[in-house]
Amino acid sequence: MKELLLSLLPICLYLLLGVITGKVLPRSMSSRLARLITPFVWLLLFAIGYKFGLQLENLQNLTEILGIALAFSLSTTIFSFLGLWLVLPGPKKTEEKTESDLGIMHVIKECSLAFAFVLAGIVLAKLLLLAGTNTQIIPSVDVFLYILLFIIGIDLAIAPLSLKFLQFRTIATPILVILCSLAGGAVTAWLMGMDIRHGLVFSSGFGWFSLSGVLVTARLGEFYGAAALMTDLFRELLSIIVLFFFATRYPVPSIGTAGATAMDTTLPIIKKS
Repeated sequence: MKELLLSLLPICLYLLLGVITGKVLPRSMSSRLARLITPFVWLLLFAIGYKFGLQLENLQNLTEILGIALAFSLSTTIFSFLGLWLVLPGPKKTEEKTESDLGIMHVIKECSLAFAFVLAGIVLAKLLLLAGTNTQIIPSVDVFLYILLFIIGIDLAIAPLSLKFLQFRTIATPILVILCSLAGGAVTAWLMGMDIRHGLVFSSGFGWFSLSGVLVTARLGEFYGAAALMTDLFRELLSIIVLFFFATRYPVPSIGTAGATAMDTTLPIIKKS
């Protein structure tokens, strides 16, 4: 619990600092700063890919870990999306084309660009490791994340949320995500002949790989910690795909697949979508 609270604290602080800054700065300057959200999304994805590339170098039993991670990330993502889609159906589709609904080619372009930055980060990490040079030259994911949260706070200040968002759908979404994710983990563990408790562990990170990897390693050892980390990293990457392809037509299920990452890493992508 202490680790969870310490992880949430900087997220709240940087968002709050951004909101305060947005209130103080002239609106024109705040608007210009808010336009930096998209570039920093790409930088954040690059940093995630870079960290992923460094993690691959240190993992043992990599094939088994990747298999477990892929199975649980897919099941929790699918169960979350389908559960929300069935229980909380969104508004009926209209024939009007909105500004954000720009067609499949636009979505493919955006998704390809996102994964290009992730891949570029992985490639750079591998090249630096092969060259034996310093791998600390790239700032951590947290640096880009906190800058993004600060900018998002500024954006929220010039476009404040209404209390109308506190409705049944808003409260029910995270509850359903938790239940559907755990159900997906339990079913996957049963199909793979694993201990159901381990399935619940792998499905309860909700994409928060920086926290789940540490907590699971401390309790169950490096193998399970690495599997939990990779599961949540894959889940985060899958949520990016879902958001780019389905957020316009299925906003609630798409946001639900992001899990805990909707608070930080994928928050800019959700806002952009």
